[in-house]
Amino acid sequence: MNKEKENLIISIIFIILTIFIVSYHFLLGGNITQIMLNISLKILNKIGYLGILALMAAESALIPIPSEVVMPLAGILAKDGFLNLYAIIAFGTLGNLIGSLLLYYIGIYIRLPFINFAVKYFRLNTKYVNISDDLFNKYGNSIIFFGRIMPAIRSVISLPAGFSKMNLYRFGLYTLLGSIPWNASLTLIGFYFGSNKLLILRFDYIISALTLLIGIYYLIKYFK
Repeated sequence: MNKEKENLIISIIFIILTIFIVSYHFLLGGNITQIMLNISLKILNKIGYLGILALMAAESALIPIPSEVVMPLAGILAKDGFLNLYAIIAFGTLGNLIGSLLLYYIGIYIRLPFINFAVKYFRLNTKYVNISDDLFNKYGNSIIFFGRIMPAIRSVISLPAGFSKMNLYRFGLYTLLGSIPWNASLTLIGFYFGSNKLLILRFDYIISALTLLIGIYYLIKYFK
């Protein structure tokens, strides 16, 4: 694949990521967010660190429990003296790894059935499968690391990694490395700023703006 095509593909990916992140907020807004907040709070109050582990594993396995709800709530409990700040981040990150590995193996398992189904019924050109494999072979470390610090994307990125059979050890390592700053940031927001939902929402939109800027940057490189 030549450099021009790589720039175009990267640009399209980041622009789609931006749309996906913004859509995610609208889909999880209002009553659904409040329901998730109440459920998460009950679980954290009852089983503490194991609740963090379970909720973050579920989030990374594509169950719609936003980390933007779980980790700030845990941070608030740490502020009140019920939980330890460092333990929260550790259990949240371990939960991410467990859920991500589950989704990774699902991606491996469905690869051939999905390709056969898409080729038969949607006339999928297998060159796009090869492009996906090439991207993960070349940029898999960066894709996983930065994917883990993007809202919404962090929950689905493990599936295409498994689909493209990314090296398991590299996948696990960069899942951990990407999860730590995300979990630490959200926990500290809860710890220092309490239940300020507006701040958390803005935190996500800052990341959305960055993904859009990256997409525009690579699009400009493509046209040049």
